[in-house]
Amino acid sequence: MKATGNIINNTSVDDLSERIKIVYFEAQRNNLGDIIKNEEITRCEVWAKVLPLSAKRNLDSSVELTNEIIYRIVVRYRTDILPDDLIIWRRKKLRQTIPAYDAESRKIWTILECVEMVKDG
Repeated sequence: MKATGNIINNTSVDDLSERIKIVYFEAQRNNLGDIIKNEEITRCEVWAKVLPLSAKRNLDSSVELTNEIIYRIVVRYRTDILPDDLIIWRRKKLRQTIPAYDAESRKIWTILECVEMVKDG
């Protein structure tokens, strides 16, 4: 778990100024068990505080440069966010890097650590 210190201490409900959507994918299979459709389903839409933390450049296995932008997102306490859920914010799809966790174990805020992969174009 990452240190959240000042981010949580300085967060109030008024700081939740960004609207995010938390989605998951439900696979539909044919009679053979093959996935024929992967449907995006909205789990919830919530107000959040979105903090870009850092960025880095990676060289992946196909010798292609990718940029990673790392975000920390604070939302009101929730227990229904699963590790495979995607976060959609400002038309960006963010993937969670660790499971959502209860900040300071006080059931006030949930923290989402996310990454956005951006390919060089």
